[in-house]
Amino acid sequence: MAVASLLTLTACGSGSGSGGAETGADGVAMGPGVTDDEISVTVISDFSGPIAQGGIAGSLGVEAKMDQINRDGGVCGRKVVVDKRDTKYDPQITTQQYRAAAPKNLMVAQFVGTAGLNAVQSSIKRDNMPTLSASINTQTLDLPNVYVAMPPFEVELINGLTWAAEQAGASASKTVNVGFVTSADETGEVYLDALNHAAEATEGLKVVAKPTYTNADTDFTAQINSLKDAGAEIVMLGVTPAQTAGIIGQSAQFGFKPTFVSSSGAWSSSLGKPLKGLLDNYFVSGGYGTLNDDNAGIKALTKAREAYAPDAKPDNFEVGGWINGTVVVEALTKACKAKDLTRDGVKKAMTDLKVPFDDILPPIDLGDGDSIVSFQSRINKIGEDGVQVPVASFFESEAAKSWDESRGK
Repeated sequence: MAVASLLTLTACGSGSGSGGAETGADGVAMGPGVTDDEISVTVISDFSGPIAQGGIAGSLGVEAKMDQINRDGGVCGRKVVVDKRDTKYDPQITTQQYRAAAPKNLMVAQFVGTAGLNAVQSSIKRDNMPTLSASINTQTLDLPNVYVAMPPFEVELINGLTWAAEQAGASASKTVNVGFVTSADETGEVYLDALNHAAEATEGLKVVAKPTYTNADTDFTAQINSLKDAGAEIVMLGVTPAQTAGIIGQSAQFGFKPTFVSSSGAWSSSLGKPLKGLLDNYFVSGGYGTLNDDNAGIKALTKAREAYAPDAKPDNFEVGGWINGTVVVEALTKACKAKDLTRDGVKKAMTDLKVPFDDILPPIDLGDGDSIVSFQSRINKIGEDGVQVPVASFFESEAAKSWDESRGK
């Protein structure tokens, strides 16, 4: 009987869902991580691994937003606490960190790493855990309870290719050769699908090379030779900052100077110094604004970051974190009004949640949580400090929208 009782208790405690919500002194239903004084949310990210620069900056954006809100009285009369969990960009460690964080937090304010998300997707579903992803691709968008509040990398890449083709004068009478560099995994396959679609939808483009890489690669000689020998004039980078550094740097050594265009996830301002003088032909297609913008949203972010972490070095991944933090605040505020700060309450609040961002990016509607929220991006170059500088306004391409339609979502 004792063993049977123990097994029953273990089974009942194996999940971390909304469970038996308590009611606060203010009549608000409270789920995991919520008390009368605090709302705890977690950031699950790489803080000491291969993409730590972006992970730290992205988390800083979330933290600065919560600090700003707390200084203004918090949400629902409660201080919002950020519980940071370091994954080292390792799926196994990610699983351990998620399991430790889940019982103690209402939601995931920011999750970094597609492979990590895939590793814990069944737990996120079981725990009914509202999760905002900073890995802004359609793979994560398709996962249960996972929300992407920005245009995904695929949209950025498609828009970037259509822009580069226009700049190169691609037309029925002028063929422009293009190459794609992506990872040799499922994520890379999705990027290739999007880029192939864009190339087919854009007159005058000819795909001449599609080299891939693994995360263990540090020498990109083979990939660069493939692109150079094929005569690629435009090279689209579906990569992370680590590969951007290697490809741009080694291409310069080999005298290979195409127009490089990447998604926002491929650039970190920390690369500005080591790649100085090599970036005249490199552009970023970004679905949200930059720290060099002059608008109310960036001014608010800058002020909040300087108050929270005055010594932090600016990095554009902060903007993505600020965006996710803003969504969290809007969702918690809406859930509070409904007197339901449980995970079910937050998910209900996120349905059809409309979020303005003071011009950091166009306003979005989260809708059902499974759809791309925006097809707009813009083209940025790299400034002297490594921070992106816009060279074009936000736009959306027909190729991006038709690719999404082809997905059957």
